[in-house]
Order: sequence, then structure tokens, then C-alpha cells
Amino acid sequence: MNQLELLVYGLVKNNPRIKNLVRDTYQALFSLFPVPRQNQAYPVTIREGYFFGFHDKNPWSFDNGYLLSHGYHGISHKLPRHGDQVDIGLFSGDDFSVFRKIATTSCYNWQQGSMLQWLGKTHTFIFNDVGGDDNTAKIFDIGGQNIGVLSKAIAAIDPEGKVALSYNFARLQRYFPGYGYLSGTDPENKTEIPSTHGISTIDIPHNLITKLFSVKDIASFRPEKSMQDSCHFLTHCLFSPSGKRFLFLHRWVKNGNITFTRMFSCDVNGHHLHLFPTRDMVSHIAWQDETHVLAYCRSKENKDGYFLFKDSSEEHRSVGMEQFDSDGHPSFPENSTEWFITDTYPDRFRRSYLILYNILKEKRFDLGYFRQPIKYKEAVRCDLHPRWNHDGSMICFDSAHSGKRSLCTIKIGDLLNSGITPQF
Repeated sequence: MNQLELLVYGLVKNNPRIKNLVRDTYQALFSLFPVPRQNQAYPVTIREGYFFGFHDKNPWSFDNGYLLSHGYHGISHKLPRHGDQVDIGLFSGDDFSVFRKIATTSCYNWQQGSMLQWLGKTHTFIFNDVGGDDNTAKIFDIGGQNIGVLSKAIAAIDPEGKVALSYNFARLQRYFPGYGYLSGTDPENKTEIPSTHGISTIDIPHNLITKLFSVKDIASFRPEKSMQDSCHFLTHCLFSPSGKRFLFLHRWVKNGNITFTRMFSCDVNGHHLHLFPTRDMVSHIAWQDETHVLAYCRSKENKDGYFLFKDSSEEHRSVGMEQFDSDGHPSFPENSTEWFITDTYPDRFRRSYLILYNILKEKRFDLGYFRQPIKYKEAVRCDLHPRWNHDGSMICFDSAHSGKRSLCTIKIGDLLNSGITPQF
């Protein structure tokens, strides 16, 4: 953002309705300019009609042989409706060019899909679906065999594929549209701060559910003045690399449209709760290693940007404050804590940038940009949500720069260890 854009953003950032109106009008004007729809340092493979979902899950199997994906039917810039379904399947073969459909689900959204993910180092995977009056999760193997059903929808799976985290997706859809499901029930949908549900664990082999804490429990922890007369929910769970602790976000909506967020961590039993030193806003998170968390947030010092936090402490420092002026979706490769990949929301020309950042050298490297059509906005927007494969040689992301929502991959080889500066 330039200085004028930063000034306007500062004036409207706390009012989402006005902010979105100003942004959409501004981008609609600049979308008329003849800007190339893409420019990148490495070739990109585009698979139109497919997408994966969020940045915090790995679509590749443990051996990098299969690539999980959703396949959609028809228009992908409209909100899901009751009865709409997407395909569940996987790509394999040379350059992951062959898709095999295995199942379908109506539990999906364009931001996080169906929470599709692998179960540890196996060739089995899990995704959310509807079962009776509530949302459930189904387990399949790559041969197409349904080998299990969990009685609650899942959000995150531990690295061993044994424990899942779950929260209420019906409530999420009501107060944070685009991230929940139209199906399912919220027994306290008219209650501002629910006490009957929050975050639970599921013992996957035994389908055993254990409630860790309620929304009310978390809202009662060091309450803030803005929480009064607000509707609360919990979301965005993410296990640490060892699976011993996990992150989650506590959000509350005030006056129907102003959202506040806090970030917590705790152990897998819900104990040793830690509230990170942020202020009002946390958007996207990633574990750097077992004890450090990268988040795009507002710090206690009232600065927006990427910050690296030490878990269970007040320690934190800014990352790339001079190189980033936009929110993004970060993730670290499994074999490095020095690098992370992230993206940007569309700029005035609707260009979303794919970015490598080196924390030790404090250097940003742009892998390219991809211009998103103006119709992909709000809850149907197509964020890049970049994700690493298991050896850090390939990146998967979603993009609509071809005109259709697509699953894309880019091969970077041994770039992280080569010392070569990517340029486009």
C-alpha cells in the first residue's frame, strides 16, 4: 500500500462495512487498467475446477505422491447453498495431472474447504460431511474405501493422525460467514457466550469426544471491556509440530460487524492455557517450531504486521515490518525455520503476491503475482493460501487468475538451500 492507501486504511479498518465498500470501489476502478494477469519466477501448473483450502494444512501425502483436492461444479464465485456439493479426491501421476474422485460432501466453504487433510504418515485422509442432523467427519483411504466416521466435524489433526480438534461450525457460519457450514446445529445460537460447547478433542481410533473448555470458559479468562454485548466463538485450531500443544483464536463480534480476536495456546488436554500479548486483531498463524509462533496481528504496541512470539511467554518481535504492508497466510517448510512462504490480499490492481521471506537475512523474495478477477471477493474470494510439500521443493496454492478458481503448483526445487535469489 502507498501512503494514501495506508492513511485511508487507518481511518476505516475498524468498520468492516465501510472498509469493504471503499476497497471494492477502489479495486473496481483499477481493475480496468490493462495489467498482465500473472507474472512469476517459475512455471505454474494450473488445474481449473479444483481448489484445496486453507494455508495451515498440507495437501500432499507423507511421501509426496498424492495431492488432495476438492473439485467443484459450476460457478465458484457464489456462496454455497443447501444441497450444493464438491468432490473429494486426489491428484497423482506426472506433475499431479490425474484426478480421481473418491467422495462428495456438502460441508465446505471457499476459504477452508471441508477441512480435508491426511491422517499422519498414512494414505488415509479425513474431511467433514453431513451426518443426520449434525456435521460429521469421514475417513477414506486412497483406494476409495470408507474406513471410519467421526461423530463431530473436525478442524485440525495432530501430526500422528490420532487426535482431532473440533468446534461448532454452525455457529462459525452465523458469526463469521465463509468459514462455517450451512448444516449442523448450535444449541445456543441465541446465546452470546455459549457454555455447552467450545473446543473438544476426538480420539480418532475410538471416536471418543472430550470437551476441553467452553466458549464461556475462554471469554471469562482475562475479559476485556469490548467483550460486553458481543457474540463469541472459537476457531482456527492448529497443532504444534509435535502435537503436544495447539493454537486457537477467540473471536467476538460487536454491533453485528466489528470483530475482535485473541490468540491462545494450550496443551492437548486443555491445560497450561496461554494468552498471547496481542491487541484486538489476530488473523493468520503458523508454528515456526515447537516453541515459536508467527502471526499477522496487532501487537500490544498497537502495530499491525507479522510478529514472532515465544509460546508461554510475553516475548515477541516484529518480522519484516519494512517489507510487508498487507496481511497474508504464512507457513514454514518442515525442513527450515529460516524461511516462510506467504501471500498478500489483492492490491489496487487485484494482484495477489506469492512471497518467500528469510527471517535470518530479513529479505523478501517475490515468486510472482496473480491477478484475481473482481468477482472473487468477500466470502467467495480466492486467496492464494500457499502450502509446502514435505521436502520444501514444491508449493501449492489456489488462484483464480485464469478466470476460474484453480489448484496451482509451482516447483522451486532446492531454492531454499541454493543461495539463488528468485526473480520475475
